[in-house]
Amino acid sequence: MGAASVQATLEAAVAAVAGERVAVIGAGRTDAGVHACGQVASLATTSQIPAGQIPAALNSHLPPDVRVVDARDAPDGFHARRDAIARTYRYVILNRPAPSALLRNRAYHVPDPLDVDAMRRALAPFIGPHDFAAYHGVGSDPRTTTCLVREAVWELERDRLALTITADRFLRHMVRMLVGTLLRVGRGRLDPAAPAVFLEDSDNRRTGPTAPAHGLYLVRVEYKESAG
Repeated sequence: MGAASVQATLEAAVAAVAGERVAVIGAGRTDAGVHACGQVASLATTSQIPAGQIPAALNSHLPPDVRVVDARDAPDGFHARRDAIARTYRYVILNRPAPSALLRNRAYHVPDPLDVDAMRRALAPFIGPHDFAAYHGVGSDPRTTTCLVREAVWELERDRLALTITADRFLRHMVRMLVGTLLRVGRGRLDPAAPAVFLEDSDNRRTGPTAPAHGLYLVRVEYKESAG
């Protein structure tokens, strides 16, 4: 049997606290191994427990690797996934010869020297609306493969390299495939112009490889002010 999902774990905690089983809707799905420090979830319950008391109540029934940090009353009909207008992901790379014991499951260790300036040049054309079919992993059938990237930047601090990217929506494995492609640029194995050229062809066999899940974080979900 597989490990319990975060959603199922949260739903069990809600049932224990509220005395009823309800569906917990997450703002974004994350693959096994991906971290979420800015996930948002919505649920509807008949419980009269004040929102401010919900985090402590749920955390008392949750394992130590899942925590609720805030809870608020939302407008009727609020849906954490459908009402989101943007999401921000961060992919963290440890770029040095030696791996880290502390970051073993928190950053992707890349021992090879990387040309960060080339990776930045390769990333710049992705800003704006594009068809990201070439950066779409198998296993889902989205209604559209067009995404509007509002911001994308590589940040380097000593031996930590991080891609932070904000878009109105993301496809399955999109960020991880983009990172894998840009790492080929950084290693000198791909021209900086090539990743953007790949957008013109929906065949994803030229992109990637898909970077490991443990370097990826969902860091923020945005809503219109009236949505919650």
